[in-house]
Amino acid sequence: MCLFVAGVAFADAADVEVNDRIERVEIRGNRRIETDAVRVQLGSKAGQPLDPAQVRADIRALWKLGVFSNVAVFTEPAPSGAPVLVVELEERPSIRKVLVAGYHEVKLDKLNDVLDLERDSVVDIAAIRRNRDKLAELYTQQGFYLSTVDFDLVPVSASEVDVRFTVDEHAKVKVGDITFVGNHAVSTSDLRDAIATRKPNALSFMNDSGVYRQDILERDLVMLSALYLDRGYAQVKIAAPTLRLSRDGRRMYVTISIDEGPRFAFGSITVKGDLIGTPADQQRFVKARPGDTFSRTQAERDRKALEMYYQDQGYAYANVTPRMRVDLPNRRIETVYEIARGKRVYVERIAIRGNSKTRDKVIRREMKITEGELFSSTAVEASRRRIMVLGFFESATIGIARGSSDEFVVLNVEVIERRTGSFQVGAGFSSQEAFLLQGQIAHDNFLGRGHSLSAQAMFSRTRRQFGFRFVEPSFLDTDWMFSTELYNQSRGFGKFSRNATGGALTWGYQLTDHARASLTYRLEHVDISSGTGSFANFGARTEALPTLDTANLFRGGWTSSVRGSFGWDSRDNRFAAASGWHANVFAEYAGRETGSENQFVRWGGFVRHYRRLADSPFVLRLNGELGVTTSLDGKGVPLSERYLLGGIFDVRGYTARSLGPQLYVQNASDVGARLDPLPLGGNLQLIGNAEIEFPLVKKLGLSGVVFFDIGNAYNLERRYCSHAGASSTSTPSTVDPCVSPAGMLGGLRKSIGAGIRWNSPMGPLRFEWGLPLDLGPNEKPSGLDFTIGTSF
Repeated sequence: MCLFVAGVAFADAADVEVNDRIERVEIRGNRRIETDAVRVQLGSKAGQPLDPAQVRADIRALWKLGVFSNVAVFTEPAPSGAPVLVVELEERPSIRKVLVAGYHEVKLDKLNDVLDLERDSVVDIAAIRRNRDKLAELYTQQGFYLSTVDFDLVPVSASEVDVRFTVDEHAKVKVGDITFVGNHAVSTSDLRDAIATRKPNALSFMNDSGVYRQDILERDLVMLSALYLDRGYAQVKIAAPTLRLSRDGRRMYVTISIDEGPRFAFGSITVKGDLIGTPADQQRFVKARPGDTFSRTQAERDRKALEMYYQDQGYAYANVTPRMRVDLPNRRIETVYEIARGKRVYVERIAIRGNSKTRDKVIRREMKITEGELFSSTAVEASRRRIMVLGFFESATIGIARGSSDEFVVLNVEVIERRTGSFQVGAGFSSQEAFLLQGQIAHDNFLGRGHSLSAQAMFSRTRRQFGFRFVEPSFLDTDWMFSTELYNQSRGFGKFSRNATGGALTWGYQLTDHARASLTYRLEHVDISSGTGSFANFGARTEALPTLDTANLFRGGWTSSVRGSFGWDSRDNRFAAASGWHANVFAEYAGRETGSENQFVRWGGFVRHYRRLADSPFVLRLNGELGVTTSLDGKGVPLSERYLLGGIFDVRGYTARSLGPQLYVQNASDVGARLDPLPLGGNLQLIGNAEIEFPLVKKLGLSGVVFFDIGNAYNLERRYCSHAGASSTSTPSTVDPCVSPAGMLGGLRKSIGAGIRWNSPMGPLRFEWGLPLDLGPNEKPSGLDFTIGTSF
């Protein structure tokens, strides 16, 4: 007899009755699936009556497993005459590999990130289609608006297949133009500045600017709404963009229609709910006033200020909800802030995670809140900022979780560590140093204790340097810091070299979160020799020093000095600041009381400001420096302590150490010869720098910079005035050692320029080209400058 069960043939021998008892159940055709795994799904068992309804249920159960492409159930007679129930299966093939072909512009790791098909899993066509759609969506997000993705199954064996996705990328679709319709109160230029979708520019070949992306356009619509809401247009309506693709499929033209609606102002502003104090006490946190143009951003700031106030009083779960009512006839928006403060809570525990190298105590000592204290949102945020300022982490977040009861919370500090150690050995070429060799071992978080340790050696045409430095930022886990350094260095200045060997000890104290005072003792022996220094000391050329009437300039000896300084540092990151201030003022004394042969007083300082321009990736950096050195022994400030400017480290575009006063002197061996200029250097320096840095290729750590520099060095000692006049009756103020204080500002040298910076594996590299704006006679620009190291 032949029966059909759930669409699958169910056949019996002619002499088998439906109600006969099953002799046994046989499972056939399964290769990867265990027989017991199949048998456990069956309700039909040996010894039970043969029941077609139960067989139908068994078939459905096997289909639901999703691993079989065919299920057949039939009977065969046993020698005893009883039926044998046979379950014949055909397994779906498994996935051996997942392949992607045709990709070029999108990296394979990005494609793999969206694929969730697993090897050795059973083929599921629905899952494969979902993965195909994910790939297509990824390409659309990357700007390949016309891309297509197909898939096919490539048989490998009877039980295995490869899933192959084939991508046809086409070219990225660029933005042809963006048109706004219906905007009257807000200009088109303001609207275009508010969105990320824009036409290609000169740098589009290096990044994705100018590429049409649907997901970015959708975010842009939100930004446009926010712009209008901040200008009082609370009922603005922005329609879905109209898109038109060019005939060649390379350009997308976007049209955005806007219905601005009326402009609204703030109406009454009240605070109610579970308050601390009276409603009038809360008003001091609300900056918006009735009659002011409505701004959603200002309303959100006021809400956060109120919420922060309650959280700083220990109400960690305080919630402030703004309720707004539109008064259309009067074009006002009435605002009510409803406060639910909840319970007051204390910090039960601080849990630190993600610090595989950094010790817990390095992070804990930056926390402005500890276990057992009343919760404070301000202290939590200050702690997060302090942890980031260390420079040891890519990111730091502090989450809040419920503690053992409603009165306690747990602070979960999550950090992602960055690489803080480096070992470098290499050779290179610098525009200022020519060929150079260097080796360095440095670690800004040595042994995970927060110590800074570095040892370096460098040789070049103009410099030889050995150095060791150690910094303990929190001595014995207190607010005291300690540092020590030892060095031996020689630096060439054309006709002479400055050779110095010495060291320094510094003690500092953290006065506040941002302020620190320190005291440094330095002992240094300076020797002035002829020649260029560095490699020159190993047999290179030497030149005669100038005549004896300027010999005091070239004196050396011991310098024993004490330097006191006061610093302020509110940068968001010590190594890559994008906001904050960094300033330092100092005074240094080297005299008889300190046992110094070179006797002088030096004072000055710098002020630096960092700011991200709006919400863009552009970072503005400003730097101003002042330095003054005066002699105490009547011999004048020696050349080794004077300021020589010019080059990539201060005023870019000018030849290194070429700026400042000059003397015209004879060489000692050339009596009667012409007078040659000798860089005198100044005992007063003024430097100003402004630069804007922006990312070019973030993945590679490549960024661009444009800059403006200004500065010069001046001589305050009258003893050298006769030398200046010996050469010319009209010495330019830019090199005149006798320029009056009133003429100093007129002698400032200026330059503009641009460059590329690369945070490479061997350290930060700078390639910068400066254009001097006021070159003097016989001066040459430095051209392209290259160096290893960071900017200010």
